[in-house]
Amino acid sequence: MNVGDPNRHRPPEPHVQTMRVPTMADIDFAALRRERLERLQAMMRKRDIPVALFYNPANVRYATGVDVMGVWTATTFSRCCIVAAEGAPVLFEYPNSMHVAEKHVKDVRPHRSHQFMGHQGYGLARKWAEEVRDVMRELGCAGQPLAVDKLDGNGFRALIDLGVEVTDPTPATVDAREVKTPEEVKLMLVNGTIGDAMMADFEAAIRPGIREHELMAVLNESLFRHHGEFMFTRLIATGANTNPWMSEAHDKLVQPGDLVGIDTDANGFEGYVIDFSRTFLCGDRATEGQKEAYRIAYDCVNGMRELMKVGMTFEEFSRAAPQLPPEYRNLRYGGMAHQAGLEDEGPGIPYLYEDGVDTKAMPERELRENMVWSLECYAGKEGAPYGVKLEDQVLLTRGGALPLMTYPFDAKLL
Repeated sequence: MNVGDPNRHRPPEPHVQTMRVPTMADIDFAALRRERLERLQAMMRKRDIPVALFYNPANVRYATGVDVMGVWTATTFSRCCIVAAEGAPVLFEYPNSMHVAEKHVKDVRPHRSHQFMGHQGYGLARKWAEEVRDVMRELGCAGQPLAVDKLDGNGFRALIDLGVEVTDPTPATVDAREVKTPEEVKLMLVNGTIGDAMMADFEAAIRPGIREHELMAVLNESLFRHHGEFMFTRLIATGANTNPWMSEAHDKLVQPGDLVGIDTDANGFEGYVIDFSRTFLCGDRATEGQKEAYRIAYDCVNGMRELMKVGMTFEEFSRAAPQLPPEYRNLRYGGMAHQAGLEDEGPGIPYLYEDGVDTKAMPERELRENMVWSLECYAGKEGAPYGVKLEDQVLLTRGGALPLMTYPFDAKLL
């Protein structure tokens, strides 16, 4: 398919929700926690990882079902869990939040942080490492390698000094999380409806004179009102700020004729990611250049969705997907597609243009049923005063990729 081909027919509203969106009563949260842990431990056994230590909040939540102050704990070493390939996890929790964790985890212990302690940090980290070693012994993993997702310098040194071999858990965590369990699929559907509601509130707020950060406030308020958790970027840009992409919201005033781009980048209900993009026109009449950029991004995103099939390799998908015209390639988005779950996940699918990604970096993986993908395209020419960002989040089924968010595209730009 040639992007922007005027002879190609596609319905202007290709998003129809064909999957039933569950009510909260339909979600079995006990099964959600059990099935995630089972998948994780099965992959640990498959990848010969006897025991893992997780600080990444998404990994902790996946293994235990518990999240505490997700934004703050993402940047502090204040809670972690130890998971063996067999048996129940041990959760070291922020001490004042242990009552939260104890609702779902049997073995909850206070986490003794060594962070922010200056010259005393290593001594406290040593005591922490001794606790970790003791738990490994309790779990029958004494002397085994410990797979760690992230750690600070003092924590790493303390484990090494105690003779603990530190390895990488991602061969298990990535493989476990890329295919969603039945209850995860239900949550992704629920969050798709939240994403649609957020986008409706956002579009309704667009008017001349509103500032980008005020639009950001609208999006946050809508997310919170619909039981979401937090936003992990501020990717709202208007007018000339839309080119190149990745400018975050500040105090620019929206003007008549501006394009208004938004990437939701939010963690919704129960922490699952809401990640899709739209670009709107402030006004009634788009320029031909704006329409061209929009149509290119529109055809790329919808072409990828129509192409995606179970069993394709990542490389086959990348080679068959719609290609950007040469004059739009220098400012292209960082990748075609990435996975989504409790965070933006991977590996993703890169572009394979001759001037771009080394083909050796292409993940040797294939598309599988019940993966969740965000399909992205940015279309902007160098030096142009506008660009277009579009993105769809889809569930890959045996029948193809089905949109989780069904918010329409801007007909004024098509």
